[in-house]
Amino acid sequence: MATNLEEHHEKEGVSVADLVKCAVLLWSATLLTVSYLGLFPQMKMDNTFVASLLTGAMASFGIERKANGNGNKKPNIIDNKDTKAGIK
Repeated sequence: MATNLEEHHEKEGVSVADLVKCAVLLWSATLLTVSYLGLFPQMKMDNTFVASLLTGAMASFGIERKANGNGNKKPNIIDNKDTKAGIK
Protein backbone atom coordinates (compact mmCIF):
# COMPACT_ATOMS: atom_id res chain seq x y z
CA MET A 1 0.00 0.00 0.00
CA ALA A 2 2.80 2.41 0.86
CA THR A 3 4.55 1.91 -2.48
CA ASN A 4 1.35 2.64 -4.39
CA LEU A 5 0.85 5.87 -2.43
CA GLU A 6 4.49 6.87 -3.00
CA GLU A 7 4.18 6.24 -6.75
CA HIS A 8 1.03 8.38 -6.87
CA HIS A 9 2.80 11.29 -5.11
CA GLU A 10 5.83 10.88 -7.37
CA LYS A 11 3.70 11.04 -10.52
CA GLU A 12 1.77 14.01 -9.16
CA GLY A 13 4.99 15.86 -8.30
CA VAL A 14 6.35 15.43 -11.79
CA SER A 15 3.20 16.75 -13.41
CA VAL A 16 3.11 19.81 -11.14
CA ALA A 17 6.78 20.51 -11.87
CA ASP A 18 6.12 20.24 -15.60
CA LEU A 19 3.16 22.61 -15.31
CA VAL A 20 5.27 25.18 -13.47
CA LYS A 21 8.08 24.93 -16.06
CA CYS A 22 5.55 25.29 -18.86
CA ALA A 23 3.98 28.33 -17.19
CA VAL A 24 7.40 29.99 -16.80
CA LEU A 25 8.19 29.21 -20.44
CA LEU A 26 4.94 30.74 -21.71
CA TRP A 27 5.15 33.75 -19.38
CA SER A 28 8.73 34.62 -20.32
CA ALA A 29 8.11 34.10 -24.06
CA THR A 30 5.06 36.36 -23.86
CA LEU A 31 6.92 39.11 -22.00
CA LEU A 32 9.82 39.05 -24.46
CA THR A 33 7.47 39.15 -27.44
CA VAL A 34 5.49 42.07 -26.01
CA SER A 35 8.71 43.91 -25.18
CA TYR A 36 10.26 43.45 -28.62
CA LEU A 37 7.05 44.39 -30.44
CA GLY A 38 6.71 47.53 -28.33
CA LEU A 39 3.01 47.03 -27.65
CA PHE A 40 3.26 48.73 -24.24
CA PRO A 41 5.83 51.54 -24.53
CA GLN A 42 5.34 52.59 -20.90
CA MET A 43 6.41 49.11 -19.71
CA LYS A 44 10.11 49.14 -18.76
CA MET A 45 11.80 45.84 -17.95
CA ASP A 46 15.13 44.05 -18.09
CA ASN A 47 14.98 41.84 -21.18
CA THR A 48 18.13 39.93 -20.25
CA PHE A 49 16.54 38.60 -17.05
CA VAL A 50 13.42 37.43 -18.89
CA ALA A 51 15.58 35.92 -21.65
CA SER A 52 17.59 33.97 -19.07
CA LEU A 53 14.35 32.61 -17.59
CA LEU A 54 13.23 31.60 -21.08
CA THR A 55 16.55 29.89 -21.77
CA GLY A 56 16.45 28.03 -18.47
CA ALA A 57 12.89 26.85 -19.01
CA MET A 58 13.72 25.71 -22.54
CA ALA A 59 16.80 23.86 -21.29
CA SER A 60 14.72 22.06 -18.66
CA PHE A 61 12.62 20.63 -21.50
CA GLY A 62 15.75 19.71 -23.47
CA ILE A 63 15.39 22.42 -26.13
CA GLU A 64 18.78 23.72 -27.27
CA ARG A 65 20.08 26.17 -29.83
CA LYS A 66 21.27 24.62 -33.07
CA ALA A 67 24.89 25.11 -34.10
CA ASN A 68 25.72 27.48 -36.97
CA GLY A 69 26.47 24.67 -39.40
CA ASN A 70 30.21 25.29 -39.51
CA GLY A 71 30.90 21.81 -38.20
CA ASN A 72 33.42 20.99 -40.95
CA LYS A 73 35.43 24.18 -40.42
CA LYS A 74 39.02 23.57 -39.28
CA PRO A 75 40.10 25.39 -36.13
CA ASN A 76 42.62 28.22 -36.48
CA ILE A 77 46.03 27.18 -35.15
CA ILE A 78 48.14 30.06 -33.87
CA ASP A 79 51.84 29.39 -33.46
CA ASN A 80 53.40 31.78 -30.95
CA LYS A 81 56.73 30.03 -30.42
CA ASP A 82 58.73 32.58 -32.47
CA THR A 83 57.22 35.74 -31.02
CA LYS A 84 58.86 37.85 -28.33
CA ALA A 85 55.64 39.42 -27.06
CA GLY A 86 55.74 40.18 -23.37
CA ILE A 87 59.47 39.37 -23.01
CA LYS A 88 61.91 42.12 -21.99
